Amino acid sequence: MSTNDKERAKDPDQGKSANESVAVKAFVDRIESDFAVTLLGEGGDQIDVPIQYMPSGIKAGDHLVIIFQLDPESREATLKNISELKRELTKNNDPQQTEFKL
Repeated sequence: MSTNDKERAKDPDQGKSANESVAVKAFVDRIESDFAVTLLGEGGDQIDVPIQYMPSGIKAGDHLVIIFQLDPESREATLKNISELKRELTKNNDPQQTEFKL
């Protein structure tokens, strides 16, 4: 692991812009039920990915490139929705209120 990788592991946001995407090489180790057991990068960290999110025809031994990208618009929409729900649930429309109407 390079020095930059070690630093990024400590602080994953270090040196990244909001629009940056990260590509990770992956290997499909095996298919179990409806999951592709997938090994990420050189370290081989394992994730189980539902087959529905994989390309059609995926099989053991296939190599993939997985792209991770932030979705700031979705995040903002979710935060706005949470704020509105909180406002509806709190007494006197005070979003700092911790007691909720049931």
